Amino acid sequence: MQKMKTQGAMARWLMAFVLVTFLAVGPAFGQSVEAVRVEIPYEFTLASKVLPAGAYTLTVTQFGFQAQSAATGAVYRASIITRLGGPTEFLRGGSLVFDKTGGAHILSEVWMAGSDGILLHSTPKSHPHEVILLSDGMNQNRNVSGKVAYEQTCMRCHGPTGKGDKNADKFFNVAIPRLSSTEVQSKSDTELKEIITQGSRAMAPVEIDESGFRHRLPPQSVDAVIAFVRTLKQ
Repeated sequence: MQKMKTQGAMARWLMAFVLVTFLAVGPAFGQSVEAVRVEIPYEFTLASKVLPAGAYTLTVTQFGFQAQSAATGAVYRASIITRLGGPTEFLRGGSLVFDKTGGAHILSEVWMAGSDGILLHSTPKSHPHEVILLSDGMNQNRNVSGKVAYEQTCMRCHGPTGKGDKNADKFFNVAIPRLSSTEVQSKSDTELKEIITQGSRAMAPVEIDESGFRHRLPPQSVDAVIAFVRTLKQ
């Protein structure tokens, strides 16, 4: 009888220990393990819901993915289809991959800096991609300099010194603005940033090609390009 009481007490103690342990570690499993804030410059689809362009805080946990709008505070969630491994350094440094289909941008892959990616959507047919580099504090050192970004994007049309390229003028059948001109140099940084990130009537937004992906420049590189363009004034 005493033995049974002892066993019963031990069983109750064990159950209490397991319950306390579960309550102690349970919240840890629900905590956010990866998060980053990013500016998405166009309307995009997440889990069949169309979200507006803007700043979002993206969070990945072992249970799922969420995007919180900086403008409204609204939280949008999506299930993780699978984890993705073995990316190039370009993706592993932190990137969002959008499937472009039917005129829409669908958020399909999210790569946080230094970790495996997650798959949120799979488009079965062949389609182009657009990639946005995540430019949080963990990977700012990956942003290219203004001069390098200029040479890889703007120089082919505007020339190495910003004074234009006659072959480019002939190809596009238009006089491409000379970046060294007073007309361009008199524009504010805000105006130049809008042209670089959103394009103009005659020019698409500036994109850079890395590792086979075309993507828009991260904010720090846009600022660096503008600073470099200022050195080209006559």
